[in-house]
Amino acid sequence: MYTKPVLGLLAIRSARFLEIIHGYEMALTASGYKPLVVRFHLHAVAHFGVWLEQKGTELGKIHESTLAEFERHRPRCRCPGTSRSRQKVVCCIRIFLRHLRKQGIVPAAEPPKESSPLVADFLQWMAVQRGPVETTLSSYRIYVTSLIDFLGDDPQTYTAKGLREFIADRYRHYGSNSIRMVLAAVRMLLRYLAGEGRCRAGLDQALLSSASWALQSLPQGLTSEEVQRVLMQCATTPAGIRDRAVLLLLSRLGLRAGDVAALRLEDICFETATIKVLGKGKREVRLPLPQEVGDAILEYLRDGRPRVENDHLFLRSIAPFSSFAAVRPGHAVTHIARSALRRAGVQRRQRGSHVFRHTAACHMLAADVSLENIAAVLRHRSIETTGIYAKVDLHSLRQAAQPWPEETSC
Repeated sequence: MYTKPVLGLLAIRSARFLEIIHGYEMALTASGYKPLVVRFHLHAVAHFGVWLEQKGTELGKIHESTLAEFERHRPRCRCPGTSRSRQKVVCCIRIFLRHLRKQGIVPAAEPPKESSPLVADFLQWMAVQRGPVETTLSSYRIYVTSLIDFLGDDPQTYTAKGLREFIADRYRHYGSNSIRMVLAAVRMLLRYLAGEGRCRAGLDQALLSSASWALQSLPQGLTSEEVQRVLMQCATTPAGIRDRAVLLLLSRLGLRAGDVAALRLEDICFETATIKVLGKGKREVRLPLPQEVGDAILEYLRDGRPRVENDHLFLRSIAPFSSFAAVRPGHAVTHIARSALRRAGVQRRQRGSHVFRHTAACHMLAADVSLENIAAVLRHRSIETTGIYAKVDLHSLRQAAQPWPEETSC
């Protein structure tokens, strides 16, 4: 309990709202917020409650437009007994609304409506038949909506010329890697439409990818010394202990950023020294857990992980102690990898988490692990994907290389 009353609470007449505020205070404390921060949030919520009562707005009927109206009210506020602080008050109310939605007190925010039923049907088919992650669906939604805005919502009128004009008009400034995602989305839409009989077949062949030669680049992994330097730069703070465990999972097992973010406590089995990973296409595999990685995870669970009710393995190091997968899966892990490389002064063309995946593959290859076994650890669907690492095995390449033919003398 606080020694000073929260401003605005005495002006609220609704016993129901006061009960909600008390539960919200307990939820903030359980999420790891410091007492002063909890107090600031309660000041904002109490002010919001006083304003709602003055307007006669029922709690169950508030939504985003209500919040916008409250924000316009604050500069000329005359609410009795409330805090006059204006710093991040609206942000506090947004967090409060998310809490109310989780509790079922306020209806969930309506998802954005698709501009065309065609887009909705396609995305629903993608979600059921292909099982993509949410970020892929979001990207596809943008590109497919752009196509329909350009060509119209009648697929029977689509032509090869129109499709090429769409790419040239909307995405001519895109690089080769970015344009591949656009083409993949459009081709998938055209195949879906052809399968449904809504457009003629073969239109997906009208879009040609930019020139790209397979295996043209070398995977850039880190040396053992560089990996050690990166790990040694991790602090002994709770965040540093967490980051070291994350980096070891990336560099020793070659996990993707999204794989690490999605890990849950139940996925780690110390008795059998294994770890369960749910990767692309929601494929579940169980990998061996190296001693060094297991020790780092155990140290994080003992000394670094916040004591909150959340079954995800890795959590934020500051309140609210939510999981990495709460908003943008993999983004936090990529940030950890980039920061670690920068602290250690390691320069690579790739500066995200994927450089550690290349590192794991290169180190396994140097230890005479076969490509088939490397593909199993990295969970590649095709051995051809793993074949790129054969180019960095210089010892084997020297044995396979043929001697340069000498010029015969005249």
